[in-house]
Amino acid sequence: TRGPACEPFLVSALGQVLEATGDKSKSVKDAADCASRSIAEMMSPFAVEAVLPALLSGLSVKAKPAHKEATLRLIQGLAEKAPASIGHVLVTLTMPVAELTCDIKKDVKEAATSCMTAICNCTGNKDLEPFLPFVVKAAQTITNTHECVEKLAGCIFVQNVESPALAAMLPVLSRGLNDKVEEVKRTCCLIVDNMCKVVEDPAAVIPIMSKLEPLVKAACEKMSNPEARNMAERALKTLHKSAEGAESKMVVESEAFALIKQTLDDKFSDSEDFTATAHYIASLASMATNMRSFDSELWKSGVGLVAPFSDVIEAIRTRMEVAAKPKEEIEEEDTDGVDLYKGSFSLAYGTLTLLRDTKMHLKRDRFYGLLGPNQCGKTTLMRAIANEQLEGFPKRDELKSVFVEHEIEDEEVGVQDDGFPILSVDKPGWWWVMHTCNDVYQVENKVNEEQVKELMKSI
Repeated sequence: TRGPACEPFLVSALGQVLEATGDKSKSVKDAADCASRSIAEMMSPFAVEAVLPALLSGLSVKAKPAHKEATLRLIQGLAEKAPASIGHVLVTLTMPVAELTCDIKKDVKEAATSCMTAICNCTGNKDLEPFLPFVVKAAQTITNTHECVEKLAGCIFVQNVESPALAAMLPVLSRGLNDKVEEVKRTCCLIVDNMCKVVEDPAAVIPIMSKLEPLVKAACEKMSNPEARNMAERALKTLHKSAEGAESKMVVESEAFALIKQTLDDKFSDSEDFTATAHYIASLASMATNMRSFDSELWKSGVGLVAPFSDVIEAIRTRMEVAAKPKEEIEEEDTDGVDLYKGSFSLAYGTLTLLRDTKMHLKRDRFYGLLGPNQCGKTTLMRAIANEQLEGFPKRDELKSVFVEHEIEDEEVGVQDDGFPILSVDKPGWWWVMHTCNDVYQVENKVNEEQVKELMKSI
């Protein structure tokens, strides 16, 4: 078998081929090294997850030095060929690769340093780029760790921090949070706080949560300096907040396999080779789905390798995209009236994201209220709509938007325990009805609070 049809079987053999790079015979070692690189070059970028067990085996303590070196060179090549795929599994790779940067064997150490540099370049974060050389060095000595932590404390994170960027920081944060020096621990907590503040997608934090949360929590409990403890508590709170509302659904290989089998229907064969290929295609489809990579051309070249899978790959892609979406709230079916706007939008204020992919449905001749606590962005949202600054919202030539601000002065509504007045411009609904009737429209027969409340009850 030649071409894409042989890929599932070659990829499944990669672990054994890599292991043979540690053979005593030079000819076997050289042949295995050449074969492993050839497999990596021809395989789909979405096969990285499928070969992950083979890669981790080559990075383990039990692996022979030549096996480790070959694996590190292979990962480096994959990072250059498919940075997005390596970025997706970075949380699994960074720690074992970082540990090998201080291996006793010179060749392994050099290969690990080159590999660490390559995988750190898969973060896709411009803010981190100047600091990545320090991150690579940090794993080698404790002095380098201290220097890196100090440098990272000065990094201003503006770009959205995603999972690969957080994963790349794990080795240095892990060493720093386990350090005996409290100032180093405190600075690591500051870095965690700074990074997590600009995480837009809560799902990005989930892969690193199990590794990072216990370290930050331990810093909260064990540090004696009150100021350092406060910093750790703040970092832990920010870490938890950044993960709130994570809705990302990960699709496993077995789900993808069942969907592929269902799509192929009577074209599916129970033969051993066909089933093995189907499982491999399912692993590619599940990784592409979990990476949220749904480009049709990429699926044709990287998932639908051979017939009959290639014949139905668009149907599989569409169904996998639907399967990956979190279960949304069921909207009340309302077919009456004309839609003015139905879609989703995002809202930012400075470097802070107030709303992300927020759904809104507006109909003609309806009244809507905007509810939320103080400082949550209600006025910012209305101004953004009026100024045509709201991403995804129709412009004024499509949908007329007018924003009228009131100039009502604040009013004392209570007194705090310390004697200071509580001021507010927020008024209950009945007050606004009464104010509109009496002061705005200046009705002849003034309405009072009791009348308005009684009317509102009947409505």
